[in-house]
Amino acid sequence: MSGTPAGRPVPRPDGWAFGRGILPYPKDRALLWNLVSEMIDGREGGVMVYAHHNADLDAVATALVLKRTFPWVKLGAFKSISTPGRKLLTAMKEEMAVDPDLTIFKLVVIVDSSSALQVSDGNLSSWPRHWVLDHHAEHERWGTEHYNDPNMGACVEIALQIAMMTNLPLDREMAVAGIAGIIADTGKFRFARASDMSACSFLLNGSDVRMEDVLDVIEGEEYFDVSKKIAQLKAMRRVQFQKVGDQIVATSRVTSFEAAAARALLVAGADVVFIAADRPDELRISSRAKPHILRLGVHLGNFMDEIGKLTGNEGGGHDGAAGLNGKGNADKILSLCMKKMAEEIERRSRGVKVKHEETLGPMDGKKASDDLRSDG
Repeated sequence: MSGTPAGRPVPRPDGWAFGRGILPYPKDRALLWNLVSEMIDGREGGVMVYAHHNADLDAVATALVLKRTFPWVKLGAFKSISTPGRKLLTAMKEEMAVDPDLTIFKLVVIVDSSSALQVSDGNLSSWPRHWVLDHHAEHERWGTEHYNDPNMGACVEIALQIAMMTNLPLDREMAVAGIAGIIADTGKFRFARASDMSACSFLLNGSDVRMEDVLDVIEGEEYFDVSKKIAQLKAMRRVQFQKVGDQIVATSRVTSFEAAAARALLVAGADVVFIAADRPDELRISSRAKPHILRLGVHLGNFMDEIGKLTGNEGGGHDGAAGLNGKGNADKILSLCMKKMAEEIERRSRGVKVKHEETLGPMDGKKASDDLRSDG
């Protein structure tokens, strides 16, 4: 893949432009410049761009764009990198270390992560100085400097803003990474906003990249991946569901490819899905919802955040795609997700407007956490 510069965008009042494509200016340019300055100042001491566990396409794409902007940075991820993320790294001929020694770096830039549990055991006291660069709404958990913009459909859009701020020419690698991250975090454009589509137009118009080039990189032989196919079929076999009016809330369990399994159940007919990846050392739950569920007022990121509080874990994410990380009894937590989501859909379908915390009911958080962490 060639890295030949495609050109420099045209500044406009509302953002940088290539053709009709617009990448908006940062919401807080001064704050973002502070991060840029620290990444430049940290060059001699070392800078690590660090992604969350099972780093997805958006996290990897964000790291890659920052690598194009600041070539001296190193890339890392907590615990693992997703299969699509590894495909993008291979296409870019870049490496991302899993669980690197962070203590040797002067600065760590955490990307696409809404909580410390996504990048650590939750205790960052031994870490070097660190910043957070993200686009999720919930950030009160971070006890460090952070820049987050929930108006961006993908974190990579913020990384692209940084690249443009430094007057870097757009090149093919940046365009492919940017489009890949946006595709992934908007559910292949299902949840895309006008600004996300405009950013993709910006990248396509400013480079010689075609959409099929990006899909070839991030999908490739995806549909022939036997492990993914088996995970999806196992999810179908283990599915449990509840009918709420005309809506279906479904749960299932797999050992891997939980996001792919969730998408498969949505295609099969479910309206909201919760899939647990239950492993000896951790529990991950991925949730997905169809657009008409979101129009009821359901926000999966907020919902999973509350489930996390009830179970002693941490959850969060987007309105239509969110997750939970931690430990506990998978069946009990899935049952809780189904019960509480059924209640939320029923109340919202009746037109009763309630605060999100009320939709999760009066269950005591401490007792719930103890019960749901128990295997008994």
